[in-house]
Amino acid sequence: MMHLNGRIRRTGFSLIELLITISILSLLLALLLPAVQKVRSAADRLSCQSNLRQIGIATLNYESTLGVLPPAFRHRASGTAEPNLQWPLLIAAYLELEPNRRMAEEDFRKQRDAFLPTPHRGVSIPLKPFSCPSDPRTTAVWEIQILYTLSLPQPTPIDDLRVALRSYVGNAGERTRRRDGVIVADGNLTMLSITDGTSNTLAFGERPPPANYLSLGMLYIGWGATAASDGELASVIGVRDPNPYARLGPNPACGLGPFPYRQPDLNATPDCSLFQYWSLHQGGANFAFADGSVRFLAYSADPILGALASRAGGEVPETIE
Repeated sequence: MMHLNGRIRRTGFSLIELLITISILSLLLALLLPAVQKVRSAADRLSCQSNLRQIGIATLNYESTLGVLPPAFRHRASGTAEPNLQWPLLIAAYLELEPNRRMAEEDFRKQRDAFLPTPHRGVSIPLKPFSCPSDPRTTAVWEIQILYTLSLPQPTPIDDLRVALRSYVGNAGERTRRRDGVIVADGNLTMLSITDGTSNTLAFGERPPPANYLSLGMLYIGWGATAASDGELASVIGVRDPNPYARLGPNPACGLGPFPYRQPDLNATPDCSLFQYWSLHQGGANFAFADGSVRFLAYSADPILGALASRAGGEVPETIE
């Protein structure tokens, strides 16, 4: 308050005016936030598509250079020098990640087991092309506890293992055991083996790391979920895979499967989302096709996903929306 010529002149707002102003600003903010979130979600989805496009092109370059498509990984029994190294590191050199590829080669020369006695350096290094921006978990390093079933002479519990995660898995086909997809364990497939057409065949798709089983979202190495490799799960999945843990393991209550392509209930107990493609985007997920193209498939595409997953099934999938 101030005096001027004997009169009192008021400055500032009254309490009622202030409350009205705050109410108007709150209303405008409430109207603006959904629009901002929608724009951010759209940007994340486009960035995720860009990642998959890079992965698809890198896969084509890998096949062009080596004459075969990258395998999901190669089992120890195959005699490979880099047992269980997953496809992301196999194609890393074609994604301007040559230092990471060389690091893996160096570490495998020193120690053929990626976890024991000293973990490889790459086990805990996140790599941007394999991280969807919608999932910040894939940019961090996580400490997990696992029973390392590949250690010799017997399985070894490992506590506080630091691992990096990734957002994408390879397409193993309609069912992993049939090996009818594009990215398969111990595979030596070529582009010529995709007789259904490269533009009609999935190569990679989104599946966020399982919240209750992070070891199946690891970036660096992976192995079969069962001795029979019914579902590799850490590296690739089939669109109509059964549940390899139906009678044993962390998710027996999920049932036998298969698991449809749909938005999973992440609040459900148990969480069965590890057995299917899905994403943190609204309404569907991004997929890279064998020709290097990337498309967003709505969950309504579930009926044709089997035809899109097999590389030589002779199916003619319906128009993809």
